[in-house]
Amino acid sequence: MKPKPGINGKSILAVVAFCLLAGCAHREAPVIAGKDMPAPEALFERLSADTAPGKVLSGILHVTAQLPRERLAFKIAAAARRPDSLRLEDLSVIGLPDFMLTARGDEIRMFLPRSGEFLIGTESSPDIRRIFPPGVKPLDLVFLLFGQPPAIGGAKSLKGSVDGTCFRLDVYAGGNWAQSIWVDSATGRVDRLEIADPQGKTAYRARFEDFTDAGPIAVPGRIEIETGAPATVRLSLRNPDPELAAREDDPDLFLLKPPAK
Repeated sequence: MKPKPGINGKSILAVVAFCLLAGCAHREAPVIAGKDMPAPEALFERLSADTAPGKVLSGILHVTAQLPRERLAFKIAAAARRPDSLRLEDLSVIGLPDFMLTARGDEIRMFLPRSGEFLIGTESSPDIRRIFPPGVKPLDLVFLLFGQPPAIGGAKSLKGSVDGTCFRLDVYAGGNWAQSIWVDSATGRVDRLEIADPQGKTAYRARFEDFTDAGPIAVPGRIEIETGAPATVRLSLRNPDPELAAREDDPDLFLLKPPAK
C-alpha cells in the first residue's frame, strides 16, 4: 500500500528555502540613490519649519538617565513652544519636587523648592547646567521634543548626501560643522541628529522613535540622547501622551515667578 501524499519535513525545508531565495521571508529596506536626494536648501527649510506656530507641546516625560556611575528613572512635566520657550517641572513621587524651570529666550529661571532658592540666569549658569546633560542646551530640548533639529543662527551652508535609506544633511555655520541630520526617506521625518560642540566635536547624538500624533502634527514618542566623551550620558525621554494646545489662558507658563513670601 502506497503512503498518502502529504507534507513531510523535506517539503517544509524546500518551501522555506524557496522563500528565502525569493526574498519573501525578509525584505531589506530599499537603498536610495544619489539622484533621489532633494535639494538640501529645500529639505532643510522643510525640516526647520514651525508646523504649529504659537502652539504649546506638553506631556509627561518618562526619563531614564544612564550616568557614568548610576542609573536614574524619574518623570518630568514638560511644555515647549517654538522657538525659545520651555518649562520643566520635576514630578517627585515623595515630597517636594527637585526643581521647576522656565526658559524664554536667553533668560532661564529656576526654583528649588527644597531649599527655597530662586535663580535667574542663562544656559551657562552652573546651577542651571547641572539640570541638563553635558552639551545639551535648554532650548535644544524645545526642538527635540518636536522632532526637529535645534536652530542655528546666522549664515549657513549645506551639504546633502545619501546614507543608506536616509537623506543626510550636513550643516555648517561660519565654515564650521554645526550639525548633521538624517532624514528617513520613506516618512520624511528626522531619524537622528548629531550636534557639534564649540570645538567642532560631537556634543551629543539624538535619535527619534515611535512618532505619534499631537493634534495636526506628529512628534516623537521616544527620544534617545547620548552625549559625547569623556563623560558619556545616555538619556531616554519617553513622551507617550503628547498634547498640542494654544495655552493662551496662562501667559506666565514660560516665565516662572518667585515664590510668595
